[in-house]
Amino acid sequence: MFIIAGTYHRAKLNIMMGSLVSKAEKTADVFGKDLTPDDGTSPLIRINMALDGLSSFAHEYHIRSINNAHRDRLTGLVNRHRFLEHISERLNENEQQQQKSGLLFIDLDGFKQVNDSFGHSFGDEVLIQVAERLATIVRIEKLSHHKADSDLEYNLARLGGDEFTLFIEDFSDSAKMVDVAKNVLKEIEKDFVLGNKEIKISASIGIAVYPDSANSPEALVQMADVAMYRAKKEGRGIYRIYSPEMGSNIRRYHYLLEEMRIALDTNSFSLSFQPIINVEGSAISYFEALVRWHHPAEGSIAPTEFIPVAENSNLILKLGDWILDEACRQMAVWYNAGMSKTRISVNLSGVQLKHRSLYQWVMATLNKFGVPPSSLMLEITESSFIDLSDNTVDELNRLRKEGILVAIDDFGTGFSSLSLLANLPVDVLKIDKLFVSQATKNIKYHKIINSIADLSQQLDLKVVAEGIEEIEQLELLKSLGINYIQGFLISRPETSANIGDKVLKQNTSHLSVTGTGVWPPQRSRVISSAVT
Repeated sequence: MFIIAGTYHRAKLNIMMGSLVSKAEKTADVFGKDLTPDDGTSPLIRINMALDGLSSFAHEYHIRSINNAHRDRLTGLVNRHRFLEHISERLNENEQQQQKSGLLFIDLDGFKQVNDSFGHSFGDEVLIQVAERLATIVRIEKLSHHKADSDLEYNLARLGGDEFTLFIEDFSDSAKMVDVAKNVLKEIEKDFVLGNKEIKISASIGIAVYPDSANSPEALVQMADVAMYRAKKEGRGIYRIYSPEMGSNIRRYHYLLEEMRIALDTNSFSLSFQPIINVEGSAISYFEALVRWHHPAEGSIAPTEFIPVAENSNLILKLGDWILDEACRQMAVWYNAGMSKTRISVNLSGVQLKHRSLYQWVMATLNKFGVPPSSLMLEITESSFIDLSDNTVDELNRLRKEGILVAIDDFGTGFSSLSLLANLPVDVLKIDKLFVSQATKNIKYHKIINSIADLSQQLDLKVVAEGIEEIEQLELLKSLGINYIQGFLISRPETSANIGDKVLKQNTSHLSVTGTGVWPPQRSRVISSAVT
């Protein structure tokens, strides 16, 4: 009986041990490891070996899991969350030792164009190469920081998109950070070669110092970000160090951004209209629609201040929708009043060109207000024209076929090649007021305007000179063959109501404009509007 019982329990124990060994081996399979030798070793020893090995591999797996959670999947750099935790730890230690720390905020210039032109896979490869170049700089400059049980470089991170940050733990003066920033710019400006493609990009860098510029990790990143945007604004491919004046600008930026959202919701923007005339017959060619903002507390806020805020935040899309709607609504009113031959010009932002289905958006708006395409002209700055995608060029050509005119605004300031004009969807060139203001004082500007006039004539383009404020400027432009002019000498921008007061409806197709401020101001003269 006892022998039978002992045999039974030993058999049961062997089965149980065999089961434990089997479970240990199956668990080890999760880690891709063979933990237990099959060499006749007793089950108990095999279990102990399996458990020891399993504990070791479980620890390794745990470390790998943590590292992966802290790693940017594309580049392998530390991600934003772990980077902020890391610099928080380091800033606390450095503050106790009265050491300064610095941060470089690195943003690639024109990276969106890389994605648009070559595809996101190509763009991803560029980001990987950028990360490798930055990691090399970290090693060469001896800026590394590693932690136990981790292969991550904690002082270098990809925050997301094309944004990278580099933390410098301790330095005696800002010269160290400046040297690093210069090296980063130099490395990123080197050619990127992927397959049979070769591209060039640059970067803008913002630098912030702790505790001089910020009192927290988040604030340090934000202030470096502010300095980076200053670098972009001042030319790109450069670095800028944060200063308190930049902080005032960013507070103003966020204030205006919030106030603009309120203004759009409360319909607090308005349009003014400035006439452009043909000097040969004194006829109004068209009116340019100019957005105005009268703030309830600040009064009039200049477009040169709020338009860049709208463009940087993409709020320009909503504002641009309102401007085109309002311009077409006003055109419908004028048409119903008998002004059937006039045209309104609307300015488009480069942001709108990239984010709007241009043809569908413009045509749908015209149809909504029942005005013909021939009543509209679209003005696009020269710098935006340079970055036009092939699809946008096609859409502009479709709009031109409908009867809409397209103008290059601020021509001469975007540094584009004049030879490109032959291939662009353009009907009108608007010479920037900088050239007009200098033409009577500097022969070089005089010659530039003359060249533009000659070229436009050969390409069958109309030319408008902006910013005419003096009779001498007008006479010079006429002598150079510039027939269309715009500026305070002719008329300041007027509300639609004031335009109505100045326009005497003589019949359904002809207009007369009178009043103070209409060219020429010294004489009482009627300017007829057989619109050209």
